[in-house]
Amino acid sequence: MKKIHYWEQGIHYLLQKHRNLFFMKLAVLMICSLSLTAKTSGSVLSPDNNSVDQARNTLSGIVTDAKTGETLPGVRIIIKGTTRGTVTDPQGKFVLQNSKPNAILVVSYMGYEKQEIAINNNNQLDIKLVPTVQKLDEIVVVGYGTQKRRDITGSVISVDQSRLANMPNTNFAQALEGAMAGVSVSTNSGGAEGSNSIIIRGQKSILANTDPLIILDGIPYNGSISDISPTDIASTEILKDASAAAIYGSRGSNGVILITTKKGSSGKPIVSYDAYVGMEKIANLPPILSPEEFYQFKITREGQSAITTSEQAVYDSKKFPNWLDLATQTGLKTQHTLSVRGGNDAIKYFASANYLDVKGIAVNDNFKSMSTRINLEAKMTEWLTYGTNTQLTYDDRGGVAASFSGENGAYEFNPLTTAFDSLGNQTIYPWPQDVHFGNPLAPILAKNTDNTYKIFTTNYLQVKVPFIKGLGYRLNTGVEYQQRNISTYYGRNTLEGLSNNGSLSTSNSNVNNYTIENILTYDREFGKHTIGITGLYSYEQNLTTSNSLAAQQFPGDVLTAYQANVALAVQPSASYSKRTLISQMARINYGYDGRYLLTLTGRRDGSSAFGVNDKFSFFPSMAFAWNITNESFMKNNKTISNLKLRVSYGSNGNQAIGNYKTLATLATRPYVDGTTTEPGYIPSSLDDPNLHWETTNSANLGLDFGFLKGRIQGAVDLYDAKTHDLLLNRSISPVQGINSITQNIGKTENKGIELTVNSVNVKTATFTWSTNFNISANQNKIVALYGDAKNDTLNRWFIGHPINVNFGYVFNGIYQKTDDTINTPQGKVHPGDAKILDINKDGVINSKDRTIISNNVDPKYTWGMANTFNYKGFSLYIFIQGQAGSKQVNSMLNENGVQSGVRHNTIIKNWWTPTNPTKDYWANSLTSNKLGVPIVQSTGFTRVKDISLGYDFSDKVLQRLKLTKLKIYIEARNLFTYTEWIGLDPEFSSQTTIPLQKEYVVGLNVSL
Repeated sequence: MKKIHYWEQGIHYLLQKHRNLFFMKLAVLMICSLSLTAKTSGSVLSPDNNSVDQARNTLSGIVTDAKTGETLPGVRIIIKGTTRGTVTDPQGKFVLQNSKPNAILVVSYMGYEKQEIAINNNNQLDIKLVPTVQKLDEIVVVGYGTQKRRDITGSVISVDQSRLANMPNTNFAQALEGAMAGVSVSTNSGGAEGSNSIIIRGQKSILANTDPLIILDGIPYNGSISDISPTDIASTEILKDASAAAIYGSRGSNGVILITTKKGSSGKPIVSYDAYVGMEKIANLPPILSPEEFYQFKITREGQSAITTSEQAVYDSKKFPNWLDLATQTGLKTQHTLSVRGGNDAIKYFASANYLDVKGIAVNDNFKSMSTRINLEAKMTEWLTYGTNTQLTYDDRGGVAASFSGENGAYEFNPLTTAFDSLGNQTIYPWPQDVHFGNPLAPILAKNTDNTYKIFTTNYLQVKVPFIKGLGYRLNTGVEYQQRNISTYYGRNTLEGLSNNGSLSTSNSNVNNYTIENILTYDREFGKHTIGITGLYSYEQNLTTSNSLAAQQFPGDVLTAYQANVALAVQPSASYSKRTLISQMARINYGYDGRYLLTLTGRRDGSSAFGVNDKFSFFPSMAFAWNITNESFMKNNKTISNLKLRVSYGSNGNQAIGNYKTLATLATRPYVDGTTTEPGYIPSSLDDPNLHWETTNSANLGLDFGFLKGRIQGAVDLYDAKTHDLLLNRSISPVQGINSITQNIGKTENKGIELTVNSVNVKTATFTWSTNFNISANQNKIVALYGDAKNDTLNRWFIGHPINVNFGYVFNGIYQKTDDTINTPQGKVHPGDAKILDINKDGVINSKDRTIISNNVDPKYTWGMANTFNYKGFSLYIFIQGQAGSKQVNSMLNENGVQSGVRHNTIIKNWWTPTNPTKDYWANSLTSNKLGVPIVQSTGFTRVKDISLGYDFSDKVLQRLKLTKLKIYIEARNLFTYTEWIGLDPEFSSQTTIPLQKEYVVGLNVSL
């Protein structure tokens, strides 16, 4: 065994002497970690030199499974307090030389509970290990209750906790990306806080909201997902099919995400500290023209006269501003979480404090979040339990980032301009000959505050009704209150402020949501029969109020936002929105002999948002499952460990429309009476007393499987969802000044297949390799629109095609010198012009040749694969995700964006020239693509999303440091993306936004 150095002994003495000084331990931890690692690695079988003066003994024995009696090879057996030990042979036997008669053995094996066994002078031991909770016996949250996974009849999937732990997630949605079949999480843009969209089993609605319903600790959650700290989450379940989501009725058609936060546990308090610090870099930038290339591009396109005086001066000076460099920086992300959990049989508690600070890769893009959580459960009597889950959050989004998009966006801003004047101040007019443009860095100078204060608390009483076995009552209450205050002032050192003599905008909003649920349950077993009944009556109210102010024309900038009373132009506004939901639900779960399972659910919802004639709707569902492995003919099957068939059918609703869409409303329209401005009103919408929910009827066929004693597990699901009564805007005669009305019209269909496979590929005493893989395919289409079998070309909705399509002229190459450029469907053209496909072959290019270029805007396939390798204390986690079969119009490849006079930059392309007669891209000319034919590119990609390497310190080190857990890790995120897409990222909704960031993180987990 490698000797411990004297300096290590000194550190060890200090730690023993001052073992209560927690931070001293952390300070020396990183110093001694390498030597401790070297000392402990490979020493499992080494002799204990300190035991030579102890009584000697030879111990032998066998280790078996406590349930099956099978012998277990490769079990690790260590003498507690030493590094001495052995492993069992292929027959489960072991021999341990020179053991002390009073020693304690620590026996551990993956998939089994760790045991400590006293030798007690024995020479022979028969050790029986108890399996840990198997996947099929896991308790899963299913909404208004829990079930064992083996008893679930619907399509329910749990998030791998490794995606939540030790990952630099700003919000929990980032942990879902590519991790589960049927759950599509897209990164819409980069940034300190990030922006993600979640769609479960594809898009079913055209205009209504497609976001899933989030249930946090049993109560609907309507706030920002950034406010749910990933470090506080104990489990996340996704309800995908109609039966699983049916208990949430009118809001379940887009799927349901159930989030349960961590709870207390019996035993001594466990104090945990988790922290990481990370650096962020730009993952990818599109190849834009350099200043010299832009200069030549502009001359080629419009001639030397297009170069203005200031542009020429900048070009001659060679002092070019790199707008992207000026607008970006190296980002920094830090997070600290301190938590404590414990309790006894009467009271259990969990408390945490979390601090997140992100300085994004865009200059002045910041996000800070501080939260504290207290979860408490008190068993008042044998029949009464009280619990609370309360989180307080403060978010600071203050600061306006540099501009990346629009007229003043850094991506396409003219590089022949100036960013700073001779005094080092930002230029107000970077291009003096065109004062329309402001400085892309100007938002940095704005005085901005953006603070959010939030409380989300759920409280419950659980009653076990005396004298009636199995009968229970639960009162759930939830309160969500949020206040957000935003203030932005642009002074005269910016274009907006100078143009308006100061410009101020403020917004103050308040969100008040509360929920009351009465839940009655009855659960009993009668021989081979099990029955569970759940009844619900709930009331939910959502209220949002806001007031805002826009003011201009200030006497000076000194008081910034605190001078609205002296502004010459002031425009206040206010809003009020309230929605109420009343629901009743009943669910019956029946099981026979663990083989046949039946779930029947019905929910009735009434919403104030719908018409007086149709406020209530009923959403039924049913599901059946057959546990085939519990049949007698499967008992002796040693290959198949789990086989369950699931079938479900049911209805869900979507109420995601504005609160007052069913009412006739007025809009303000002031008018002038002589010299006085009077308030006036005009009709803005018509009433519809019959407006009601969109309804989705879906069927699901699923098969859960497991082989080789659970070494391979997974599920495959087929689903078909049909949505009717879509909430669409029907065009009407504008005779009343109104062009459209929202009505229940239209139908869509959504179908797909999902596959999940989890496997333990290699499993030895010291090394394991496991893989989690998922893939899903989804396809939607519009079945009907307005009842007249006609397409809506203006909105690009086509019956029989997906909801989102690429529509327009079809790019068909480039006219070459050898082509007939006189007699073409486009009329007279020139070599280098874009060639447009004549769809109807009538010899003329017109609107009739606009067609669906490609159906697959949304990916046909999404997938993710995680590989986890464990060797002794080391763990390596590699996660890769991707999508395929999707195409999008790439707006960055359209030259029209440079505008007349070449006022904007563009990305580098393979332009046609007489010496470069390419077929890829048309010539750099004002007339080469007059009709604006688009270029469609694949948005498929494969991304190395996460790579994490960690080390868990051994029991020997933990005992010395008086800790129960100690782990260090490094993590890299968004390392590589392989794609044909030219732009920021194929997932982004805009290609001129804050870029996607690579992240490099170092983290620490420690528990007392």
